[in-house]
Amino acid sequence: MLVVFGQPAFLVIILGTMFGQLISSVGPSGSYLAYFVPGMIATTMISGAVLAARILWLDRRFSMVEQILSGPYERLDYIGALLITTLLFALVGVVILVGVALPLLGLRALDAEGVLVVVGTVVLGATFFGGALISLAARTRSSTLFFTVQSLLQFFVIYVSTVYYPVTARTPEALRVAIYVNPLTYAAQIIRDAFLHTLGVMDVLAGLVLALLAAVAFTSAVVFIGRIRYGPIG
Repeated sequence: MLVVFGQPAFLVIILGTMFGQLISSVGPSGSYLAYFVPGMIATTMISGAVLAARILWLDRRFSMVEQILSGPYERLDYIGALLITTLLFALVGVVILVGVALPLLGLRALDAEGVLVVVGTVVLGATFFGGALISLAARTRSSTLFFTVQSLLQFFVIYVSTVYYPVTARTPEALRVAIYVNPLTYAAQIIRDAFLHTLGVMDVLAGLVLALLAAVAFTSAVVFIGRIRYGPIG
């Protein structure tokens, strides 16, 4: 609990304060803190997705999947439980970050529309990343392979995005392309615009793309869990 929920809030307080002194202006608001906090809120969807995927893999490792599905539960129930776990952890993380950022760091409060946009974005993003990582956990039988790939994907998605820093004219072209194909970049941008009260057409388009990706990832999770081979893994 301390790592999942405490670390993002700790980073917001420490990095937001220290980097804010070094970076004079970034983003439409000009404040690094106002730029950084929405990005960290976007990362909560990945934290929940990683947890759900690890639950599935460990359930397979200790033969819990067979025991669960031998009861009055369908595979779709199991997938739904994993995704609800993803969403709950992500939304709790959002509440904690907002609770830290607004009173302690002096950011502008969200209006009703902004709250709905942030929650909707986190739900779509958590469904996408949760479905993708659940698919990975359903397909891999080696703990080394699963945890290595999951860690690399988590690192890539967070740091090759606009969570910590914006894309500028000096950004290398290859890095620019990688950032712009990363769904987390668009989730972070929607949340930033919700905080700045500058939501527009591009945010709607980004939300539609996230919804499409979430649907694809959910379908993938359903398919791959349907193909799980029972038996010990390690």
